Amino acid sequence: MISMYKKCIDSDVFCAATLCKKKPVMQALNVMSNLKFVLISDTGYNKDHNKLLQSLLDQGYELFCAVGKDCEQWEEAMDELAIGDGSNSSYITTTSHPGEAANDVVEFAKMFSISKESGVEVVHI
Repeated sequence: MISMYKKCIDSDVFCAATLCKKKPVMQALNVMSNLKFVLISDTGYNKDHNKLLQSLLDQGYELFCAVGKDCEQWEEAMDELAIGDGSNSSYITTTSHPGEAANDVVEFAKMFSISKESGVEVVHI
């Protein structure tokens, strides 16, 4: 669970500073206004993270990038949630970046064109 955010050096990038069990991820993520999301996975993917992924879809994120442990599984899970059974699919571009540096993925996200200008939300899990 994400309990606190700290502003990083770039003004348009935010990082999760701590993970804890006190505050639900959904509440912490509701403060976001960016449409680009970079997930840096230290712990790996498991199905318990689907609530986080679904909240990103519900909030209208247009870009989801995963880097780190199980990044391809994170991307696949987001794709499956976005498509669902096909009756009410969500639009989101997903990418995974195995073997790449997190900073390079953040730079990629900054440069990626979406429907309107947006910063990049960066979360470590």
